[in-house]
Amino acid sequence: MKILLNKILFAFSIIAISIPFALASESTAAEKGGSISYNVGFSSEYWYRGVHQSDASVSFGADYENGGFYAGTWWADVGNGGDGSGKDGLEHDYYAGYGFSMGGMDMYVGATGYYYTDNFDSDYEELNFGVAMGPLSIDYADGKYKTATDDSYDYTSIALDLEMIGLPMTFTAGYWGGGTLAGNVYTLDYGTTVAGVDVGLQVGKNSDDITQGTGGASTTDTTFGVFTLGYSF
Repeated sequence: MKILLNKILFAFSIIAISIPFALASESTAAEKGGSISYNVGFSSEYWYRGVHQSDASVSFGADYENGGFYAGTWWADVGNGGDGSGKDGLEHDYYAGYGFSMGGMDMYVGATGYYYTDNFDSDYEELNFGVAMGPLSIDYADGKYKTATDDSYDYTSIALDLEMIGLPMTFTAGYWGGGTLAGNVYTLDYGTTVAGVDVGLQVGKNSDDITQGTGGASTTDTTFGVFTLGYSF
């Protein structure tokens, strides 16, 4: 999940993780009573849920919101950093859902599809659920990895906003479960805005059994750092 899901979760105070991100400044679609925003981003490396997707990556996204309803798309280049395997392409994601408040908690339900060109990876489709209260938020995904056997998986992340102790950062612990997707990842994120541009820094650590991404064994049991830039309009 990637800038699109991160932006949704951030909008409902759920979680922000290692994807180029942008704060959404919105243009109003007055005739529909909703709003549309666009974003572009750059990431020094592209990691998603602790799995390496690409070296330096650029992205583009578009979002529509109306009341609690949201829908959008996000595109990014993905690749193997030139290791010779020929796995490069584009990721194009689509998502929609509904956010609401209940009992003092912010919640959302939605669905996300992750698709790839040039056989970079098989497709993923998942249902998403999230809840946030105060500095703590939990996100859960129940998905299918579209191989020949339609492998099932789930991913749970727990995020803690450290602003409550005076640190402008978010700590996140994520856990893969089910099928061929497995492993844990822990990240610490910092974000700010400089002259209208979103700047993000992340330090992460994944486990030695994390699902392999591009780049081979060097992407497991790894501490990684990511620098991101984003702009919205």
